[in-house]
Amino acid sequence: MQATTLARYGAPVAIVAGALMIITRLVILFTAPAEIGPLKAWLLTTTHAVNGVVSILAFALLVIALVVLYEREARRAGAFGALAFGAAVIGTMFMTGDWWYEAFAVPRLAEVEPDAIDTFVGGRLLLGGLTSFALFGIGWVLYGAASIRARVIPRSISITILVAGLLSGVPIGIFYLGGGVVHGMAFVWLGVWMLRAAGVARASDGAAGR
Repeated sequence: MQATTLARYGAPVAIVAGALMIITRLVILFTAPAEIGPLKAWLLTTTHAVNGVVSILAFALLVIALVVLYEREARRAGAFGALAFGAAVIGTMFMTGDWWYEAFAVPRLAEVEPDAIDTFVGGRLLLGGLTSFALFGIGWVLYGAASIRARVIPRSISITILVAGLLSGVPIGIFYLGGGVVHGMAFVWLGVWMLRAAGVARASDGAAGR
């Protein structure tokens, strides 16, 4: 079966998405202050501004990479795979919204009303944030499990995706940021594997005279 155009470019998309996930999570881990005072100042830096926009791009590309992966696994993944795919897409959309808020709304708040940041998180905002983490984590745990069952890509990559979902669903910095790094590693690994698999397929076709 001839690969779709999206599938042909799936490997580099997965690698770029994974690399951006790793970079943006590490930037936050190593540059964001733990204390609230320095954190307010950090929110207004160029580092936060650039990293916030790149974070949104990383999550958007992650959805595209997921579509490519599901296209490869759909037939073998069955109904559970379709459910897991939908859950992962929804969770990633919610989390992308969370990072849009972090990139644009929070810095503006820090600029015009910095004292409000101390007590701003609560009510519906807190509920929405926790929901985003939960949906993202559950969606990727389900997709990792579906990928393990499908046995289309290496089992180790599927397990890594599942572990990333487990970590990313915990709304504590070291866990969800570490989970993002693991998530990125899984998709870089996936992209490299896809490139190698495509090379092997081309070599096989060449040997067969096709």
